[in-house]
Amino acid sequence: MVYRHLNEKDRFYIEQRLSEGDSLRSIARALGFSPSTISREIKRHTPIDFKGLYCHRLTSRCAQEKRANAKQGQAFRQISEEAKMLIHQRLSTHTSPDVISQELIREHDIQVSESTIYRYIYDDREQGGELYKNLPHSGKPYNSPYALI
Repeated sequence: MVYRHLNEKDRFYIEQRLSEGDSLRSIARALGFSPSTISREIKRHTPIDFKGLYCHRLTSRCAQEKRANAKQGQAFRQISEEAKMLIHQRLSTHTSPDVISQELIREHDIQVSESTIYRYIYDDREQGGELYKNLPHSGKPYNSPYALI
């Protein structure tokens, strides 16, 4: 199965088949989704006041609102100035983002994940910054164990 999101047509099909009394498994099989995907869709997007009735228009609107409110890729913009300063200091000594993340938690009680630090570094690079040059293994050639054969 290829990964894809449910669209308006899929949701309309789910509504029709549920009203006919078909099982989630048969609906999932017909659409090419996992039964758990269909189950999650129904639980996630059916309003409580509809008492178990699935309405594709409401669920599509709900899904669009959730997508619009998603904060993907925005975590590094929420890093405090203090954390940014500490990240810059530690990167200047070629400390890895994994170690920086652990130190921020342990020594300063600041929660910033390793992946957020990496995103911050690469966003800085796209804007012309040079933080990426301070990563521990930047610019070093990769030595393959098979290169000598």
